[in-house]
Amino acid sequence: MKVPGKKVSILGLGQSGFQSALFLHAKGYRVYASDISGQDPIRDKVEELKKLGIEADCGKHSEEEILRSNWVLLSPGINPSVPICQKIIQKGIPIFSEIEVAGWFSKSRRIIAVTGTAGKTTVSTLIAKVLRNSVREVVLCGNIGNPWVGELEKIREETYVVIEVSSFQLKFCESFHPRLAVLTNLSPNHFDWHSGMKDYVSSKLRIYQNQDSDDFALLRRQDQEQYFPDYPIQAQREYFGDDPKRNPNDDVVTRVCRLLGCSPAVIERTLREFKGIEHRLEWVGEWQGVRYVNDSKSTTSRSLAWALEKFEDQRVLLIAGGKAKAKDFADLNGLMRQKVKKAFLIGEAQALMEETWGAVCAVERCESLKEAVRKTHEEAAEGDIVLLSPACASFDMFTNYEERGMIYKKIVHEIAGGVKADV
Repeated sequence: MKVPGKKVSILGLGQSGFQSALFLHAKGYRVYASDISGQDPIRDKVEELKKLGIEADCGKHSEEEILRSNWVLLSPGINPSVPICQKIIQKGIPIFSEIEVAGWFSKSRRIIAVTGTAGKTTVSTLIAKVLRNSVREVVLCGNIGNPWVGELEKIREETYVVIEVSSFQLKFCESFHPRLAVLTNLSPNHFDWHSGMKDYVSSKLRIYQNQDSDDFALLRRQDQEQYFPDYPIQAQREYFGDDPKRNPNDDVVTRVCRLLGCSPAVIERTLREFKGIEHRLEWVGEWQGVRYVNDSKSTTSRSLAWALEKFEDQRVLLIAGGKAKAKDFADLNGLMRQKVKKAFLIGEAQALMEETWGAVCAVERCESLKEAVRKTHEEAAEGDIVLLSPACASFDMFTNYEERGMIYKKIVHEIAGGVKADV
């Protein structure tokens, strides 16, 4: 793709926006960066950018400055329905994501991209581990936490780039071209950001849009049949997840890594030794026979369902809630009735969850995460599991799911373990 003009506005100063501002400024672009938040962490970033000669604002977006741009880089946390984005679209100014922009400058074309409603972090992490264990040079980046644009200086032609990609990032990709593209699964999600299922699916499918017959598209047959039976994938298709006895994450990781020439022995050893990811069914501890588990990375109904299926019937004291991505949680009713002893609800989604689950299990609203942990501790009996698996985004109460998980672990150690924590 021909790189557009040199005047760019960056909306949102999370990690991807901040790193993009630094990178593009160093490349000679005239950058204006802004964030609607005026909180201290954003103010600190604005001051750092200004010291480097980069124009930056917080607490506002300068409409006049933005609408003079050749193009706009939109951070994934910003909903494209907000007024400033609508004005950008109406004026015909191109909008791109950090993933699209990083692709323009990447020296490596050995790109493995992973998206999907659930499982993408685990799959991305495992692919990178297999490649490292196969003595390959690899960078793991993207939606997993470290932006691709911030890793570009260390990426060489021979580097394998494994990228976790969200629907928000893919929606504003035009030329992004992964050699191998994985869609782990699809289910309704992010309707607080996307206009509906059609928009969500079409954004996910952009992972395949620039592939050709030399590339590989990995997907589940049931997702294709249900959501995009007529989508013209040009890459060689590899279906996974057809065997119900096999973990679909292990299946797709094995297929990807075999296509990349990794030995079966290395793949099997890596899968066998994998201990999991922080904030994804993470063991926190056990006190008085009660087990505490941190699944803060659960931000969807599907991920909560996956977590509940791992535990015995009627043994889970569930802490759930936050900023809802879906319109209801009725798809979980069967599992809630079967697995959950009681649900303790936090955040904006409390009322919605209580309305949905109140008829299938005991529920109680809590003012804070700390109150929810205290109440589970009071009510739990030997053999019970206290599970934080919110099925919601964290942004109503926390900066991100990592902060939510870290605070949960500190509270658990304080309340259940008797270790004073500063939370």
